[in-house]
Amino acid sequence: MAGPALAIQIFIEIAYVIFTLLLLIFAIINRRALKWSIPAALFFLLLSFLAVYTYVKMNKEEYKASQKFLGDYKLNILDRKKCDSCFVRLYDGYTYEIFSNGKVAGHGKWHLETAIDIPGYFLKIENGPTNVVWEEERVIDYIDRSSANK
Repeated sequence: MAGPALAIQIFIEIAYVIFTLLLLIFAIINRRALKWSIPAALFFLLLSFLAVYTYVKMNKEEYKASQKFLGDYKLNILDRKKCDSCFVRLYDGYTYEIFSNGKVAGHGKWHLETAIDIPGYFLKIENGPTNVVWEEERVIDYIDRSSANK
């Protein structure tokens, strides 16, 4: 059910960018009519600042949330085989290592995702499960590297 909401979000973002660019073009074309170009240029600067501020704030928020996900996660199945001694360690820089019997058995990348219908951030792991992995549970169902190599 998130499809229409995502479409509306993308539409609003595209409309915002188009409106901001039209303001810039209007200010440039009417640069001799200061009565119109100065307010348009100021409004363009305001909208540009707001976009950059929002982007930076969202990146900081995601980085802060990613710090809560760092650490060890129990791994139940590795490459389609049950593994009782396996765990995954998430590192800063959005990388992870797989440990089996105390030795590094592999590595990969991870990232955070959000969804309109799911509150908060959740973990997505390269070659990992398609279901949501929550920070509180610290359990990853599987990592299947064999299907990624085909």
